[in-house]
Amino acid sequence: MKSGLYDLVVLSIAGAVITNSLLVLGISTIVAGRRELVVDLNRHSRGLSTRQLLISVILMSVPSIFFWDSMHPITEGSKVFDLFAVYSLVVAVIVMLAYLLSYLYQLGTHRRLFAVERELAEASATSESQASLLAIVGVLVLVALAIAGVSEHLVAGLEELVKGSAVTPLFVGMLLLPLFSAIPEALVAFRAASRGRMALAMASTVESSVQLMLFVLPVLVLLGPLMGRFLHLTFPPQALACLGATAFAVHWVTEGDSLTWYQGLLLLSIYTALFVGALLLKPII
Repeated sequence: MKSGLYDLVVLSIAGAVITNSLLVLGISTIVAGRRELVVDLNRHSRGLSTRQLLISVILMSVPSIFFWDSMHPITEGSKVFDLFAVYSLVVAVIVMLAYLLSYLYQLGTHRRLFAVERELAEASATSESQASLLAIVGVLVLVALAIAGVSEHLVAGLEELVKGSAVTPLFVGMLLLPLFSAIPEALVAFRAASRGRMALAMASTVESSVQLMLFVLPVLVLLGPLMGRFLHLTFPPQALACLGATAFAVHWVTEGDSLTWYQGLLLLSIYTALFVGALLLKPII
C-alpha cells in the first residue's frame, strides 16, 4: 500500500482467503480423511467461522457495488481523500467492531458452546512439548522483521513480473503470491489434520481467512490516512466473484458438521478451476 499498489493489496487478501479456504482446507480434509471415515467438526465453531466468511464477502460486496455505480474507472484506492475514502473508513470501523465483538461472543456470553473437551485434553497431553511463550514471541518478532526486510524487494519484483510477462495482475495478486504467504497456515493445518485435529485445521484456514477480511483489511483502510494513502473497500469484479464462490463452497461443504476426503477433493477442484481460469483467460485490450 505504501507503493500505491492498491489493487495488489486487495487481490492478495482475496487470494489468501481463496488459497486458505479451498487449497489448504481441501488438502487438510483429504489428509484427515485418510485417518477417519468421517471427520467430525464442532458445530458452533464451524458455523460461526463459515458464516463470518460469508458475511465478510457480503460486507465487502456492498462498498464494491456502490463504487461501481458511482465511479469510473474502478480503482481500489487513491491519494485523494474523497467521499468513497470516507465511506470506506466508516465501513472499516463497522466491520472491525463486528469482528471484535465475535470474541465477546466466543469467549464471554456463549463460551460453553465453543468448548471442545477432546481438543482441550489433547492440548494438555502435549503441553510438555510446547515451546515457552517467550520463545514463540521471539520467533514471531524475527519472522516479522524478516518479512519487513524483503517486502520492498518483493513488491518491486512483482511489478517487473507483471510488466515483463504475459501473466495478469489478477493471477499474480490473487493466486501466485498467496501460494507463498499461505505456507505457515498450510504447515499448521496439514500437521493438525494428520493428527485428527480438524478443529485446529479449520482455525488455521477458515478462521484466518475471516481475520483477513474482517480485521486485516479494515486495519489497512484505517492506517491508510497516516501514510497519505486511502485504500477503498472494493474488489475487482473477478476477485469478488471468486470470493463469493469460495465462501459459498466452504459453507456448503461443511454445513453437515462433518467432512470426508471427497469433500476435500471438491474444494480442490474449485480452486483448480479458479487457478487455471486466472492463468489462461486474460482481458481483451
